Amino acid sequence: MFRSNAPVSDNRSSVQETPPPTRILVIGAGYAGLLFTMRLAGKVARQNVQIALVNDSDTFTERPHLPEFATNQVIQWRSLPQILRRTHVQFIQGRVTSIDPAHHEIVVVDQQHTQHMVYDYLVYALGSVTDRQSVPGVAQYAYTLAPSGPLSAAALRETLPSVETKHGHVVICGGGPTGIETAAEVATAYPHLKVHLVTQGPFSLFLGKTVASSIRRSLTRVGVEIIDQTTVAAVRAHSVVLDQASEIPCDLCVWTGGFVAPSLAREAGLAVNERNQIIVDPFLRSISHPEIYAIGDAAHPRENPGVPVVRMSAVTATIMGAHGADCLSAVLRGKTLRPLSFAYLGQGIALGRHNAIGFNNYPDDKPNPPYFTGWLGYLIREGFVRYLATATQRPGIFVWVGKRRYASAQRRQQAREQNKQRQPRRA
Repeated sequence: MFRSNAPVSDNRSSVQETPPPTRILVIGAGYAGLLFTMRLAGKVARQNVQIALVNDSDTFTERPHLPEFATNQVIQWRSLPQILRRTHVQFIQGRVTSIDPAHHEIVVVDQQHTQHMVYDYLVYALGSVTDRQSVPGVAQYAYTLAPSGPLSAAALRETLPSVETKHGHVVICGGGPTGIETAAEVATAYPHLKVHLVTQGPFSLFLGKTVASSIRRSLTRVGVEIIDQTTVAAVRAHSVVLDQASEIPCDLCVWTGGFVAPSLAREAGLAVNERNQIIVDPFLRSISHPEIYAIGDAAHPRENPGVPVVRMSAVTATIMGAHGADCLSAVLRGKTLRPLSFAYLGQGIALGRHNAIGFNNYPDDKPNPPYFTGWLGYLIREGFVRYLATATQRPGIFVWVGKRRYASAQRRQQAREQNKQRQPRRA
């Protein structure tokens, strides 16, 4: 099996020995890891392959619903053993503490013991975590939307009611979609709180003027004060310090300002970028260790897959999970691999109970009409989130657009290089 100290059979009397199974370890059961596991399990069901899925929790967390969970809404997390029950996948609950690429081994720790597990292929799907090290005081005083832990969404869920009883101040740092959704949910669920949203750049500039204006109106309507073009210098026990040397009184701070991948890959010596994402080729293999695949938020494609920026998101993770399973299945069957290629099709941002804005962002992840707001926007966003969650359990239904975008991007790059070569050199 997967244990490194498992005895090796030496049955020399048999005329033809059965080759050992190919051992595939998947670490991380978010959108990318779970869909990869389910899709690959279906593709290699008749092959001599063993698959194990390692995750620190026994539930599948839908990260787009964490702001709602943090504000005391009822969210039903799904059991991973229940999802995997119709497959031959071995589920192991534990935390991966180290990777040894030289010996194809990982160390998994749970509440009772430590075990060493070996692999032929490792699939790294550990997702991303909030960057809590860049600003002083964040690690000590700020809550995040991590599913569990001392300053997590679960802890925030328990703390917010007591802060509202004294009409306290809540400061949310980070003006990306996570920060916007958290501010909207907190202000809607707890109207007696004074909610401030601090963002470093112009508010929602990355979403375009039309979407940004709609979001600003919705947040203002529920009482959120937006403080944009302001950098947070430090977080303290009862205040947030801004770069203008001013302070906002703060009974509770929620930090959503930037995400990084876990440091495990960097510590193992894999090629990573500045955000600890494993740098992968078009087939999602580590450029330094090809037997290691990386998918989801923890992966950074070295080549343009057809979109200008591969952003961390549930939809990107789901696409990578499906494509990674297709690539590894092709390797196991000796088939031709296809490069990662996709386009973004649409995006939705929740703005409180039964309110959201949805918009078209095809093909280059830039907002375009049509725009859907209010109840209709909510239905579209919620339907899309449910589709992604369902796809992790029924991966055969998952499809994505832009499967020829990679080839187009490569042709454009080659044309640019040829044009540079044709330009006469200046004397």
